[in-house]
Amino acid sequence: MKIADFAHRDPSPGLPSRRWRAGTTLAQWILVALVVGVGFPALANPFLGSRYPAPQPNPTWIEPGEPIPVEGVGWTPVRIKLENSEARVRRSWHNLATAQILLTHARVRRYPRGEPFFKIRDRVIFLESERTASETQFLELVQQARRGGMPAGTLSPFMDFSAEIERDRKLRASAVDAYVEP
Repeated sequence: MKIADFAHRDPSPGLPSRRWRAGTTLAQWILVALVVGVGFPALANPFLGSRYPAPQPNPTWIEPGEPIPVEGVGWTPVRIKLENSEARVRRSWHNLATAQILLTHARVRRYPRGEPFFKIRDRVIFLESERTASETQFLELVQQARRGGMPAGTLSPFMDFSAEIERDRKLRASAVDAYVEP
């Protein structure tokens, strides 16, 4: 047997071989995949935004501002008390969220440790009680105004906010129940 007998023979000498055509097709598909895979996201990036999240600003505390002075006649002092109480509730929500973020960061990073960590935890506990007290005070003021006959148009935004407080309390209670009872 001669070596020439085992050599690859092209069945159609006038056309390119199958091996060459398959290699070219594979190279074309790889080239298309690279162009689409690399080029398309680069072109679409201005429309889709960055893959990296935007940096989050540091959490801030809201210090109590000057309450609106309670003066006037009729429903004006009641409305002002409700506005001051609503501001106190919103401030307590914000400060509690800030403290919880700081506590979460401290737990994840495991820094600070010891007394500074306990100060953060104690502040969260204090702010939770402050939130509860401010919400309860606001709800009581709204009920007093409603029973006192405050006009519905004046009382409506405060009733909406009290409904928001009630929904938030129910969500917190259901989350605690789901966490406690496995």
